[in-house]
Amino acid sequence: MTSNTKDLQVTRQDGFTRRQFIKTTALGIAAAGSGSLMFPDDSIAKPKQIVYANWGGDSVRCAMEAYGKGFTEKTGVKVVIDGTGPLEGKIKAMVEAKNVTWDLAEADPWSSYRLGRQGMLEPIDYSIVDKSKIMAPYAEKYGALCYTFAYGLTYNAKKFGNDAPKSWADFWNIKKYPGKRALYKWMHGALEAALMADGVPPNKLYPLDVARAHKKIKEIKDHLIFWASGSESQQMFLQNEIVMGELWTTRAIVLERDTNSRIRFTWNQAIFSPSPYCVPKGNPAGPEWAMRFIAYAQDPNSQIEYLKCTGQGPANPATNKLLTPELKRINSSDPDNMKLMVPTDVDYYSKHYDEQLNQYLDMIST
Repeated sequence: MTSNTKDLQVTRQDGFTRRQFIKTTALGIAAAGSGSLMFPDDSIAKPKQIVYANWGGDSVRCAMEAYGKGFTEKTGVKVVIDGTGPLEGKIKAMVEAKNVTWDLAEADPWSSYRLGRQGMLEPIDYSIVDKSKIMAPYAEKYGALCYTFAYGLTYNAKKFGNDAPKSWADFWNIKKYPGKRALYKWMHGALEAALMADGVPPNKLYPLDVARAHKKIKEIKDHLIFWASGSESQQMFLQNEIVMGELWTTRAIVLERDTNSRIRFTWNQAIFSPSPYCVPKGNPAGPEWAMRFIAYAQDPNSQIEYLKCTGQGPANPATNKLLTPELKRINSSDPDNMKLMVPTDVDYYSKHYDEQLNQYLDMIST
């Protein structure tokens, strides 16, 4: 829904800066070849189905409408969406047991790094998947960008009128903006928000100063609630438990729509996150058919439908020029919105997430 890789084939570029991030994501649209969508022969036997694992909820229906039905019409291969959640541990367990039931999955970005290093994933076949249809720098060796989202400051506009919170420093300002607020239980985005609230410049966040972030969170801990799922974060707003929160922007977009803009969000200082497709080793349909599905899903019109349905930003930069002003406004992949955000350092998370998550959970539970 994170990172800094570069060579769109194999290697990683350390020290990817915020300026580079903004520059690469604002690049013009490359001339896209159509070969990745054409499936010129049937030299590889057709599987009966492709099983695509995502995070459930509306994403099951939306993925089927935007991608699954069209792929089946084009190829005759049935698409099944499994919404039970492609957690890293589940993928690893399947591969190790040689009992893989998923053909491709939407992984956490750092999970695709770690599973790839452990030999659990097929490398993305860029002779089938078109790199020019993936926002730079997110065409990874073991993950091809599926969509984007962010962790954004979301607030009850009715509570604050014309003086709404605009930054994480405002989020921490209990005196000016009283009331309960929410942070993500599973850490991502919370440490970055705390550090920015404490004055760390966005381009100096990584490596994260965990002790400093924890100290900052403790300052307002009595005013915090921690959410564990997107639906829980929405309910906190709908039931007036909180006045503001760090939310997935996909959920914030839904709240804004469903509350007639009583709940709003800002892209300013949002923590940008790419979500990649990955293909587990030993997938039932075979690697090539998983790659063909990824290639099919690169179509801009399909990605527009997915944006409309889920609020998740398109992976294909060509999509941006086709969007209405309203869709541009809610698009986490839009270059103007991205200028306001901070890219998550995925490689950093791939090396430190487990240890720092455990420390964070200990801190918020005591």
